[in-house]
Amino acid sequence: MKIKYKYLLVVLLFGMLSCKDQWDEHNEAPAELNLDLVQLMQTDPELSTFVEMVEKVGLDKQIASGAYTVWAPSNMALQGLPESISGNADALKLFVQNHVGYQEHMSYEAEETSIRIKMLNGKVNVLNQTSITSVDQSAGFEYADKLAKNGVLNKVDAYLAPKRNVWQIVRENSTNPVSQLVMGMAVTDTLTNETTNYFQYDVADLSIEDSTYTFFLLSDEAYATFKGEMEPYFKDTLPETEILSRPLSLGLSKDLVFTTAYYDDVPDTILSVDSVKVAFHPDQVLEKINASNGVVYILEGYDYKLSDKIPEIKIEGEFYDGLSDGSGPVNVRAKSWASNERDLLVINSGISGYNVAYRVPQAHSTKYDIYWRAVNDDYIPRTNEQRIAIDSVANDLFGYHAVVPNTYEEVFVGQHEVQNYGDLRLLLTSYTSTSNDWNSMVLDYIRLVPVFE
Repeated sequence: MKIKYKYLLVVLLFGMLSCKDQWDEHNEAPAELNLDLVQLMQTDPELSTFVEMVEKVGLDKQIASGAYTVWAPSNMALQGLPESISGNADALKLFVQNHVGYQEHMSYEAEETSIRIKMLNGKVNVLNQTSITSVDQSAGFEYADKLAKNGVLNKVDAYLAPKRNVWQIVRENSTNPVSQLVMGMAVTDTLTNETTNYFQYDVADLSIEDSTYTFFLLSDEAYATFKGEMEPYFKDTLPETEILSRPLSLGLSKDLVFTTAYYDDVPDTILSVDSVKVAFHPDQVLEKINASNGVVYILEGYDYKLSDKIPEIKIEGEFYDGLSDGSGPVNVRAKSWASNERDLLVINSGISGYNVAYRVPQAHSTKYDIYWRAVNDDYIPRTNEQRIAIDSVANDLFGYHAVVPNTYEEVFVGQHEVQNYGDLRLLLTSYTSTSNDWNSMVLDYIRLVPVFE
């Protein structure tokens, strides 16, 4: 019995000691929570080099307040830092900022899905459960999720050098013809004297760090070939100069931009910001440059389908741009068989040659085969006639076509060559009679199909 009591006493004593250790640990935790992030880093001698950098670039006060997460490289990790960073004040500040993220982030938050973290320098790094990544660089945790009173501290085994963004890389490759094309799209306001680049507004702003891009720069030969193929489709009335027209500049550049960063495993076909399919051939890559918000490829070839680049144009009948009398007897009908489940009916106008105008935006300078679908579903109890005029009702290039009741097939109207790139005006015109029995019109859509010769 005495042995049993002694055993129980030992167990009880051991339990009390264990509880004391746990309470000691519990009481120690708040001590770290009383330290700000800079003070907490100072308690770790292996972070002394990074702390010196923080103080040198004047970020210590900022990091000591607010809510931040720090991924601090150890002294050993920083031994190989190049002089171009450590010896340059601006570069060093960007470097330090690339290890400090806004708000508090714990590693376990990225257990299932990686988290994009906005850094103090504006770049975006990716937090994983056991590491943080900056484009093609990764730093593993030596310890993680150490709490300070204003944030979270992690010690990492590698440094993350910030990269230039895609826009900076395009600008720096100033001898490349695509770079010259894009930078040549800058315009200066004569009133404010402010210079803006319409590529950034009409195509993509490649400087935005929160977005991701793939961008193609082309070799001189590849660019010359591409430009030569596009020029016939962007003719204008301006005198020839070395400065390209705005439509041609946009036409050349907008299909060199893609809104996904294809660092690796690039698909064989990718979709540009203008929804054109572009082929990617790895053997055409001359150089690959990773950026903070994407990747730039310098290519010796550019492969695309002309029919994707110069697409057909479809104008729905109900989306008209004007009427010959300003208002008139125009009806938009709900029809399940129509291409947009609606079509246009003009009836009882009482006007000879009544017309409905359609604006065709961004028609390329090429030949187009023109078709229409005009369905008289017995609403007009006879075969009526109508035609399409181009730019003016006086243009009789295309004659009248019969609209036979209950005929649902497309009809070929004729071929027209657009002389200069820009807007085209089509006029659906009724038969030249004031009789409401004969001047009615219907239209589901007009389709313009480019002719490639």
